[in-house]
Amino acid sequence: MKFDHSQFMRAAILSLPLMYAVCTTDAQARDRTPHSATSTVTRTGPAGNTSTRQTSVATNGQGGFSSASKLTGPAGNVTTRQQSGGYNAATQSFSRSGTTTYANGKQSNFNASVQATGNGYQRTATHTAPDGKSVTSQGQASYNAATGTVTQSRVTTGPNGKSATETRTIAVGTPSSH
Repeated sequence: MKFDHSQFMRAAILSLPLMYAVCTTDAQARDRTPHSATSTVTRTGPAGNTSTRQTSVATNGQGGFSSASKLTGPAGNVTTRQQSGGYNAATQSFSRSGTTTYANGKQSNFNASVQATGNGYQRTATHTAPDGKSVTSQGQASYNAATGTVTQSRVTTGPNGKSATETRTIAVGTPSSH
């Protein structure tokens, strides 16, 4: 399988808030100050076409966040996404959900939940398309300190009921090798 840098970056970016939340203690969650940020990114393609994404995100200081994004395409078409989520320190779980509204007015929805386990996590996610058809994924990961490896597996089931399974092992090193 060829390495897909964009999928890796997307996974890393989406995982960072989760990893931060999972590694936060109850006291840290109570002591965080709410923050907010905005960004505007404009991309220009080879033909000179541009698209712009405007994003705002806010945390509530209690492990939760909300975010809004607006993507304006080269023809002026606008797609928006609203999402929110949070970490529950008592249950060591993270959840997020949101809605994407496309330029044609149709909407899709998504939700995901992650539960910390002793040495990893379990994750469930669902994406429902504008036509009402859903794709679900169930996954887990675990860290083996003796071998310095993370083992991940995921089953994705499409709207037709057919499933695909993915398993991978990543060498991250042992605690003493850092």
